[in-house]
Amino acid sequence: MSNYLITLSPLGKFFFGGDMTFQVGEEEKSKFNQAYASYIIESCKFPQQTSLLGMMRYLLLTKCPDAFDLAKRRIKDHNLATSLIGASSFSVKESHNTLNNYGEIKSLGPCVLMDRSKQPNEVYLPSPKDFGLHVKFNNLSRTTYYNGERRVVPNIDNYDPKTPQETVYIGTQSGSTQKEDELFTKDVRIGINKNYKGKSDAKGFYKQISYRLKKDFCFAFAIETDFDLSNCQNELVSLGADGSKFALSASLSDKFEISYPALPLSNIGETCSRIVLLSDTLLEEEDLRLSCFSISELVGFRYLKTTVHTENYNITKGQVERSQKKYDLYKKGSVFYFDNPKQATEFKERIKSKKEFNQIGYNYYTEINIKNE
Repeated sequence: MSNYLITLSPLGKFFFGGDMTFQVGEEEKSKFNQAYASYIIESCKFPQQTSLLGMMRYLLLTKCPDAFDLAKRRIKDHNLATSLIGASSFSVKESHNTLNNYGEIKSLGPCVLMDRSKQPNEVYLPSPKDFGLHVKFNNLSRTTYYNGERRVVPNIDNYDPKTPQETVYIGTQSGSTQKEDELFTKDVRIGINKNYKGKSDAKGFYKQISYRLKKDFCFAFAIETDFDLSNCQNELVSLGADGSKFALSASLSDKFEISYPALPLSNIGETCSRIVLLSDTLLEEEDLRLSCFSISELVGFRYLKTTVHTENYNITKGQVERSQKKYDLYKKGSVFYFDNPKQATEFKERIKSKKEFNQIGYNYYTEINIKNE
């Protein structure tokens, strides 16, 4: 078993899809288009962990000519492919207490940004949602009732609900910050699709927002695998929509752990524990009841289900099944506060208990407790 650090350097603009897409096919009112289609689509800043998993499973197949016909892009030995990458892609377990089998791929870590202009390379994480705020739990805190339960509402200095809080990224070694709009530059494409008669179609208007990553920055994540990736250097891979291209490199690495630097990221009460999410995280209602207060944001999550026998990847007519249930994940950087360490400990255990999510880089956290000055 080996641990590798995977870096992905964009070779141009990229587009990471989310829950919505452009109209598929001619039937505007088809079930798929009514559920998922829009005229304006914006890329996510980061790829879904399920997309990273799919990319790595495909990479392993291309390195095994006995299992995969690269010219035809087809699996030719299903048994060998199953032992290499597992029988199927990501799936959610009802009880969340078992792992999925991905063959020689054991686990993935969360995707982060890395600045390769620095030596050693520095990881950048999105700032906690309370970054720059003074969240104070004291005798001046107010109380309210939510679902029949008493809740404490802290005093928050420097917070203006009319002014959106600017997202910044924090270097895990230096503590330096980078503004998000300086790291990710928009690349906007506006157009009109023609119909089969060569005429403009009112339904063909679209606006697509892709992104470009700042020079010297790349995406990075850890992978634990039995497969030898040491020869994977500057591999050309596709990830995301529109054939977005990246240069992938793998290097042997000790366990790749990420956390915020030891800096005063926020002021909180002396008796309050504080947990910050390092990755998008699945939480259930009973998990949230453990927290007395949170500053958080949700992101929709669905996934595509395929097997080693899948040959037609058309999402409307092929053999790809889109998860019917939409999951609301709590975005990386979301912050949760707790009245006592016991509740925080149980909350951490519940995060880790979603084993199939944690296995591929979701449900990661760190605990940062800082006293008021």
